[in-house]
Amino acid sequence: MATMAIRAPRVRSDDIFFPAMALLTLVIVLTGFAKTYFLAGMMFAKLPNALVHIHGAVFISWILLLVVQTSLVAAHKVKWHRKLGVLSLILIPSMLILGVLTLFDFVRRVSPDEHPEALFVGDLETIILFVFLTTWALLARRDAASHKRLMILATMAIMGPAIARWNVSIPITLGTIFGLPLLVLAYDLWTLKRVHRTTIVAIALTAAWTFTVLPFSNLPFWHHTIEWIRRT
Repeated sequence: MATMAIRAPRVRSDDIFFPAMALLTLVIVLTGFAKTYFLAGMMFAKLPNALVHIHGAVFISWILLLVVQTSLVAAHKVKWHRKLGVLSLILIPSMLILGVLTLFDFVRRVSPDEHPEALFVGDLETIILFVFLTTWALLARRDAASHKRLMILATMAIMGPAIARWNVSIPITLGTIFGLPLLVLAYDLWTLKRVHRTTIVAIALTAAWTFTVLPFSNLPFWHHTIEWIRRT
């Protein structure tokens, strides 16, 4: 009787790298918010209000979705990946709305003497960057190389609050935030012998955020915005 040899699916470098990057973002979030959220019992953690609880739950849901989605692609379960991807259409706008509402709530809770303009502007730019890159990723979902890079790079862009809670110096914090996309750049150079266009755009936008937050937040417009939020 003739026998048929069943070949195992070939393991691609993408099947290792992108799930590893997704896991890296999960580790960053777990370590950054371990004391105040995860080890504090998550839903039982003593957070300022219910809005912050919902915000945290939705954002960690995104990280977990990214881990699952990259793992499904690596396991060649593309149909499951596409079906589960519908959740991103719910999570992305939810993260935008909750991110902005949480920022407004933060401004109302802090003292005016703490000058929250820099944090407000920085987080607002980060949310906008995340939405831009993930929306681009969804539009480019038939281009696998662009899609997976954009999703990873978008998630790396929102790692700032978690990294900031490591309680390290500002240069190390900013260096880590800016250094994460460089891992994707290095991977591009290793596998493609060039830098993918989506990697270039994400790094350029991350650099723009890094170097413009402080001068941009000093504009009078943001001081007036903070005052308006406190009055509403």
